Amino acid sequence: NVLSDCAAVACCSLGAPFKSLERFARATGFGRFMHYLDVAELRAQPAPIIFFLLHFATPDADKAETLVGLRQYPSSKVRLAPVVLIAQDCDATTFLNYVQMGFDDIVCLPESPQLLIDRLARQINHDIVYIETADYFGPDRRRMEVPGADHAARLSTAHMHTRYIIHRSMADGPVIL
Repeated sequence: NVLSDCAAVACCSLGAPFKSLERFARATGFGRFMHYLDVAELRAQPAPIIFFLLHFATPDADKAETLVGLRQYPSSKVRLAPVVLIAQDCDATTFLNYVQMGFDDIVCLPESPQLLIDRLARQINHDIVYIETADYFGPDRRRMEVPGADHAARLSTAHMHTRYIIHRSMADGPVIL
C-alpha cells in the first residue's frame, strides 16, 4: 500500500471528529497519523507525501479557511499536498459546494477500505491540473459540467488564471512540473 509511507494530518477538533479520521487513516493504511497541532514530529521524521484530512462536521467557513491556509503555506510540501474531505453521503448541492472549495478529493463514507485506498492512491504518481486565480489555488474545477479533462471548453477561461501541473511522487514529494 503506497499510503504506508505517507502521513495523514487531521485538521479538525479533537474528540469525535479526530477519532473518526484516525479510524479512516488506519483503515486506509497511512504510515503515520497525527493531529495538526502535533505536526512538529513531521519535521523530525518527514514523510514524502502528507495528506491533510478534514472532517465533514467542521463548519464550512472553517473548512474554507483551512484550505486557504494550506494552499498559501510557504512550503510546497504543504501547499501542494492533497487535501481530502471525509464526508457523509450528501446531496448534490452540498457535494458541489465542497468541490468548489478546492478539495483534492471528497470521500463519502461508508466505502470499502480498498476503494478508499485506490481513491487516495490516485493523488500519487499522477499529473494533476491546478488553477491559480486571484482568489483560488487548487484542483481545476472550471466547467465541471463539461465531460473529459481534455474537452476544448475546459482549456480556456474568460478570467486571468495560471495553470499548473502538479505531480506528487514518493521520491520527490509534490512538485510543479
